[in-house]
Amino acid sequence: METTSKISALIKLIDDPDEQVFWQIKNEILSMGSIVIPSLESALISASDGNFIERVNEILSEIQNESLYQNFENWLKSEEQDLLELMILVEQIRDFNFSRQSIIEPVAQIKMDIWLELNENQTILEQIKIVDRIFYTKHNFEADEREPYELPNYFISNLLKNKKGNDTTLGLLYLYLVRSQNISFWGVKLLSNFILAYTNSLENKTIDDVLFYLNPYKVHEVPYKNAAKFSRPNLQDFFANAGVELNIADITPCSNVDIARRWLWFIQQAYIRKNNEEKTDLLNKLLKLFVHV
Repeated sequence: METTSKISALIKLIDDPDEQVFWQIKNEILSMGSIVIPSLESALISASDGNFIERVNEILSEIQNESLYQNFENWLKSEEQDLLELMILVEQIRDFNFSRQSIIEPVAQIKMDIWLELNENQTILEQIKIVDRIFYTKHNFEADEREPYELPNYFISNLLKNKKGNDTTLGLLYLYLVRSQNISFWGVKLLSNFILAYTNSLENKTIDDVLFYLNPYKVHEVPYKNAAKFSRPNLQDFFANAGVELNIADITPCSNVDIARRWLWFIQQAYIRKNNEEKTDLLNKLLKLFVHV
């Protein structure tokens, strides 16, 4: 009760005309952390003064960004470094208050649809055909080849809503779904395209363990919609013909940390193109978490 009263008292002083007083009040509120977010959001509902609204939004933004930073730090320290949780954290960059269930529920449904049709007697190629049929035909996911680098295409919520995404979001969702079925796919962080590598077990992910590669962004239409599958020589020949020499590191399975780093960098570039300094600065701060990981 005492804390609630203190928060209310501090919020009432936010519109103090003295800038020095405001900075003191702001720092006091910031020191209380995310506990003050509901009260600040409630204050905005009935607010009409433009200066008060601007200051509350400024404080809210700083608290939310700090909370997001801490959440990313916790994700990096976690044992699993779960891809679904990463999708949710990345979504909070766009909108801190979005509904987690708007991602969790549709992804859980796709996962269930796949699980109902898989069994241990199927070969990996049979399992991939099932995943592809459910992913591309039943749930209608496809590549956005018109505007793949537009900002919305880097967020899973946009992919789930519009059924279109770029190589990053399509690849990440596909990777999460197959890994949730204990199928040993890994991300591969080619700069030009995010693809997947299949290895002989979930414990092995060296270049020599890769049996084939999969590109969820490129889909063969005949006879059914299937993610493009190719061998290591196919991959190297393709880039060689394009005048690009691949390093082994470019096609080696990578960690979820590497995936996150790559994803955040692309999102930052998209915000730079939008001239959004606040989000660019936030992404810069988040990316610094990955420097020594």
